[in-house]
Amino acid sequence: MTAVAVEAPNASRLWDLWREERAAAFAPPPLLTVSQWADQYRIVPSYSAEPGRWVTEKTPYLRDVMDAFSDPAINRVVFMKCRRIGATEAGINVIGYFIAQDPSPIFIVQPTVDDAKDFSKEQLTPTIEETESLRARVSEASSRDSGNTLLAKLFPGGALYLVGANSPRGFRRRTARVVVLEEVDGYPPSAGTEGDQVKLAEGRSDTFQHRRKAYLNSTPTLKGYSRIEREYEASDQRRYFVPCPDCGHEQTLVWGRVKWDDHAPATAAFVCEGCGVLIPESQKFGMVAKGRWVATNPGHKTAGFHISALYSPWISWGELVEEWLAAQQNPLLLQVFVNQSLGESWEDRRGGLDPDSMWVNRREPYTAVPLAAGAITCGGDIQHDRGEFIVRAWGAGEESWLLERVIVFGDPTTDQFWADVDAVLARTYEHESGAQMRILATAIDAGDNYERVLRYCAPRFGRGVRAIKGGSLPAAPFIPKRPTRNNKHRCPLFVLGVNQGKALMFGRLKIVGTSTEASAAYKYHFNLTADRDYFEQLTAEKAERKQVNRIWTVVYTCPEHRRNEVSDCELYALAALYLGNLRDSLTKRAKALQERGAAPQAQEPAPEPQSEALTEQDVPSPPQPPKRGWVKGRRGGGGFTRGWRG
Repeated sequence: MTAVAVEAPNASRLWDLWREERAAAFAPPPLLTVSQWADQYRIVPSYSAEPGRWVTEKTPYLRDVMDAFSDPAINRVVFMKCRRIGATEAGINVIGYFIAQDPSPIFIVQPTVDDAKDFSKEQLTPTIEETESLRARVSEASSRDSGNTLLAKLFPGGALYLVGANSPRGFRRRTARVVVLEEVDGYPPSAGTEGDQVKLAEGRSDTFQHRRKAYLNSTPTLKGYSRIEREYEASDQRRYFVPCPDCGHEQTLVWGRVKWDDHAPATAAFVCEGCGVLIPESQKFGMVAKGRWVATNPGHKTAGFHISALYSPWISWGELVEEWLAAQQNPLLLQVFVNQSLGESWEDRRGGLDPDSMWVNRREPYTAVPLAAGAITCGGDIQHDRGEFIVRAWGAGEESWLLERVIVFGDPTTDQFWADVDAVLARTYEHESGAQMRILATAIDAGDNYERVLRYCAPRFGRGVRAIKGGSLPAAPFIPKRPTRNNKHRCPLFVLGVNQGKALMFGRLKIVGTSTEASAAYKYHFNLTADRDYFEQLTAEKAERKQVNRIWTVVYTCPEHRRNEVSDCELYALAALYLGNLRDSLTKRAKALQERGAAPQAQEPAPEPQSEALTEQDVPSPPQPPKRGWVKGRRGGGGFTRGWRG
């Protein structure tokens, strides 16, 4: 048997292998763009409808949006977009890139703290855990001193922090090179008392100067109020042009050029503006794959992108047609279509409400509370010589019916006036089932008679009577999260966002669909007691575009010579529905009333009697401070101890 000699590697070869391994270990990462990094490393977790490796070719319009962050000449990217287009996933790719490829401090702002927590739990953390290049850099959350929490994640070369736009504290003490602002149109008007969140967040990156990056994305909302639209208009306004498969003409996909056969949304096709040929849905993907972004407003430093759902691989043109047709009789659904599907801001172009037309065509001959109604609310406006009240019934989908308009004449500074108001709020109304109903929630404006309204509402809070006041901020939410109690009566006072509330109410007033369940949602009904003066006051206010606090916004105003008490009272009746927490129980209450009406002598419990005259005992007294002196207390382990209070 012959032995085989094995040649040992010489020293020179071992040295070469060591140098190669050392060079590989200390070599800088390859120079990749964001889209290249995502294609090579990003794993989409199971929360997505299409989990697995990220493929930019699936959404080619996102390539330039992501790669703008790899361009040293671009510091700011604005993306005004529709739903289901991939903008959030593109943002996660940007975040992953600056963790793994170009480590940097990152600051992410969501509309609320809860949104930030949900984003971290449901999208960001699963992506980190399933993407190997990220998992290797971000410590496991289970480690006691890992620095990885729900709202903060540390990694070599940087850190990632998540905050809510409603928390001013979150904007302090943070410095970041990369700022990601998600759904900026969903931000509150201000971060507490500290101002605009976009400016606050971007100010966190000032020290990085030309190296800083900012990403703003959102679906737009109201024309003149939308933050993302304002930012897009100040950018180079890029739009995605695609070639016609027949003539090669480049154009953007716009809703006005989508055509379909009557009653056949599935036949939807796009009409080429160059040759007029009908392009079927089946050719959309090929067109989008060959598309390119074109700046329509060159000369700006900010890279702005806008796109609609017509480009989305997850929404067909036929589905968009169905949404469009369903929204024709409902301005609220039409706004959703324009904002969410077209990615455009909403401006109601259907014109104002005509009082004469409403008086002739909108009144209905009902007398009792309709069967579908489950609750009654009241809105009150107190003037110097009278109080005006609107009583309205509410059913499923917040469909509502006017019951009556009541005017209480008298001096609001007298007890008799408020005794008469008590009598109005104690009235009962007959349900069509035969049951008796009473007013469950009332909202009374404390603007002109502040002290007397608070004095009246404080002891009646348990009966659903709420004191309200109109807020001065045009963009404030209609219903505040909590009331203020900064008054001597300790009465909860709810400051309404009147401008947003009027926009909501006037949108509903334009719903004139049939009585089918879908179109009846949010519809306002009026009985024959509504005279022409009622409709004159209801439609007195008009939407105007004004500049408030250096921001252009839509404000509802009323000419000085016109009265609008009805409009205000209707708004307060709607607010009472929300403040009384009645929205979710309307269907259940309506069913209970129908069952109660079938029983003999059915009637809702009468409200607790109230004295006609208000006394000081009616008003809850403020808490008294503790007395000063020596006090005795019990020790934790037994026995007593003494201490000085004061």
